[in-house]
Amino acid sequence: MNQIDFTILAIYLIVLLAIGLTAARRRKTTSAADFFLTSKTLPWYVIGFSIIAAGISSEHFLGAVGYSYNYGLAVANWEWLNGPALILLIAIFIPYYTRKKIVTMPQFLEHRFNGHVRSWFAVITVLIYVFINLAGVIYSGGLAIKAIFGLDSILIGIWVLTIIGGIFVVYGGMESVAWTNMFQSVMLLVGGLLVFFMGIYEVPGGFRGIIEANENSHLILPASHPEIPWPALIVLMLSTNVWFFCTNQSINQAALGAKNEWHAKIGIILVGGLGMIIPFADVFPGLIARALDLNILNNEGSVDEAYIRVVEHLIPAGLRGLVFAGLCGAIISTIEALTNAASTIFTFDLFKRSRVNNNSEKQLIKVGRIGSVIVLLVGGLWAPMVGKFEHIFQYFQQCWAFIAIPSMIIFVFGILWKKFSNTAALVTLLFSFPMFLMPYIIQLFNIQVNAYIVAGYSLIVLLAVAIILSRLTTKSINPEASQHVFKKEMLYLPEDLKSGKYKWLRSVSLWAILMIVLYVLIYFYLW
Repeated sequence: MNQIDFTILAIYLIVLLAIGLTAARRRKTTSAADFFLTSKTLPWYVIGFSIIAAGISSEHFLGAVGYSYNYGLAVANWEWLNGPALILLIAIFIPYYTRKKIVTMPQFLEHRFNGHVRSWFAVITVLIYVFINLAGVIYSGGLAIKAIFGLDSILIGIWVLTIIGGIFVVYGGMESVAWTNMFQSVMLLVGGLLVFFMGIYEVPGGFRGIIEANENSHLILPASHPEIPWPALIVLMLSTNVWFFCTNQSINQAALGAKNEWHAKIGIILVGGLGMIIPFADVFPGLIARALDLNILNNEGSVDEAYIRVVEHLIPAGLRGLVFAGLCGAIISTIEALTNAASTIFTFDLFKRSRVNNNSEKQLIKVGRIGSVIVLLVGGLWAPMVGKFEHIFQYFQQCWAFIAIPSMIIFVFGILWKKFSNTAALVTLLFSFPMFLMPYIIQLFNIQVNAYIVAGYSLIVLLAVAIILSRLTTKSINPEASQHVFKKEMLYLPEDLKSGKYKWLRSVSLWAILMIVLYVLIYFYLW
């Protein structure tokens, strides 16, 4: 990078800091719920961009690009298969979360089952955020910083990002996180799409030339494919995606802070709309690198550095600062979201419930801030372990494919099946611990079966266990379960949210149908 690039990057960090501190100072609060969930103030566009920023980070801009460099267009399924999970979130979960005033995902489980299920889920969620999500994001971010600035050690990048991400969470809470995430997600898309359009300009044949230059030029690959067989996509759609969007505190935190249910639902539809664009920013650069024959591996580079190399090749000096600012923004925003979500769960679902005496709001905020610092420190210390996997993207997706299964089952059964028992929910949830180990067991014993296929078998077995165990333990069914399951009237917005001009334009159903139609057209064209 030259002086102009560094200037752009510096301006970005200054603007980011100004937005975060301004948002925090504008809504000074003494309420812990307001600190973590913004006191129900977020509009739909902030929710949408905040969720995108929370879910898209360096594991995509490095990991997904590197994975697509090796395996082609099929990597875009990790974005374009989100439609069914988003519809489930909009139609089933959001109405319940908003009308029952849910603050954390574990809180739903206590309403539906009991306090034991809530506590265990809280512990498991914090472990996932620290040792899988946060560690992976910090590691891949450190790798990006090392490659961009030519540093000797990845550890420098790891701790710089940890400190910067922690400032916003510890000082400003969710209000600061949401508004900085909106700014960062815009920067992320601008930078990624700039690479995409420059690639179309340089690769002979443009868009079609980029796709056809890759050996795997289809979204759906044969069942015999070693890495992304089509049955793996079914596991992704039914298990990982539902877990990621419907049960994930870091993703739903912004929606839980919505002004009302309409803003929450439209914000999620915006996520679906932006999700159609994202692969052009975080998957296609890998296809472009292959089409341009950059020979990344032959130049003694890691495939996870493909995004950095394609930016060096395509983007002229002076604009690289803008692109790398978007990448840094994606990393910081995800660190913020994960840390805030983990500290929220720690504060409300573990600390507050473990105390006999009532805690003051001020004390809860203090505990949340201390929890944020601890989460960041542990995530930073564990981050180098991610380097044990061949691909960053592989690390995330294989870990998620297994760990998603128990949580997805208890949430979906819990909200749709009133006869799902407390005992079955708890036992199913405790299977999360062996699921933590599965990706490592596959590597340790060099199991040749595709990891996602193994996850699919695990899903079938655990579904059977949950159903059979629930039938055998009917005495433990929560007698108030019927009050905490989905009812068809929840499909419709409350009457007071339907009033106003341009009702058809404000229709959630209209935009949801349009979103699904567009996803179907993508698959029809690129199948």
